[in-house]
Amino acid sequence: MGSTVPQTQRDVFGWLADRNGCGHLRIEVPLGELARHGVASGYSDRIPKGRQGELLIDPDLFKTVIAQRTCNPGPTLLWQNTARASRRPRLIYELDDDLLDIDPSNTRAHAFFSQPHIRANLLTNLAVADAVTVSTEALASVVRQHTAAPIHVIPNYLPAWLLDHERPSSGDDTVTIGWGGSSTHQMDITQIGTHLRRIMERNPHTELHLMGTNYAKDWGISDRVRFTEWTQSVPEYWRRIDYDVMLAPLRPHVFNASKSALRPLEAAALGIPVVASDYGPYAEFVRHGETGFLVKHDHEWGRYLRELVNDRAMREEMGAAGRRQAADWTVEGNVGAWAKVIEG
Repeated sequence: MGSTVPQTQRDVFGWLADRNGCGHLRIEVPLGELARHGVASGYSDRIPKGRQGELLIDPDLFKTVIAQRTCNPGPTLLWQNTARASRRPRLIYELDDDLLDIDPSNTRAHAFFSQPHIRANLLTNLAVADAVTVSTEALASVVRQHTAAPIHVIPNYLPAWLLDHERPSSGDDTVTIGWGGSSTHQMDITQIGTHLRRIMERNPHTELHLMGTNYAKDWGISDRVRFTEWTQSVPEYWRRIDYDVMLAPLRPHVFNASKSALRPLEAAALGIPVVASDYGPYAEFVRHGETGFLVKHDHEWGRYLRELVNDRAMREEMGAAGRRQAADWTVEGNVGAWAKVIEG
């Protein structure tokens, strides 16, 4: 198993669209685990063409190809030509977000996926796939409108080492409130700024740690803020998380309805209590009062944060409960779901 283009036949090959969160969780991690179970697997963001330079995926190299949201013109032509070939690998289309309903506040993604030819390519590639994998049942409901292929719901799972990982600690009584993510979360973060700012003003033993995108200015917070730049290595990102309390705001929106509970799951695996929006996937995962708190009304952001930052025993108890819950969500314990899809 590896990240280079293979030269010998593989049982399954993952065709990456990115090497960030989605690519790591949906391609690299499950295929890496399958390799440890004897499945000949590999992944790369490049894929070789036919033996004589034919514009199709070489069937002598792969039995199955899992393509992550393929929609650019060149890869689409390769995917479509392969789908029409008489001898070809089995084609599985992987989708982890509802790319048909991106909010305009996510400017970069919206600008790309709203282009007519990109949207058309995505739908056409979905339609010719032999099977589709998605991370949630809500996303499966969206995809079913565009393909007759079997759709397999495989949740996001995390590597088991996170359950035993010891987070970095400040070594003093500072309580770190944290959030991490890309600039795609603009519509989610606006709801918590006022409450977070008040909590930090009234509780001088707190600090804010933002990772990936620095929203401190948006929230009007300038003191006791640390910022960690985004890293391309997802495991390194996890290792840098040192929060005592994790924030997980999620605005009610058609795009968010199809998302997974990845952020609360990461918190649970790392033993961090979470304060999350009582909406969609977060409401389904977080056990209110046990592994964190679910915010139904706006003022509750401040209420639950105040309780957690001032009660170490509560944080530790909720963190331990979260890890017990996350033990059921490891890739090692659930890799069979991916194996069944690959076996067809």
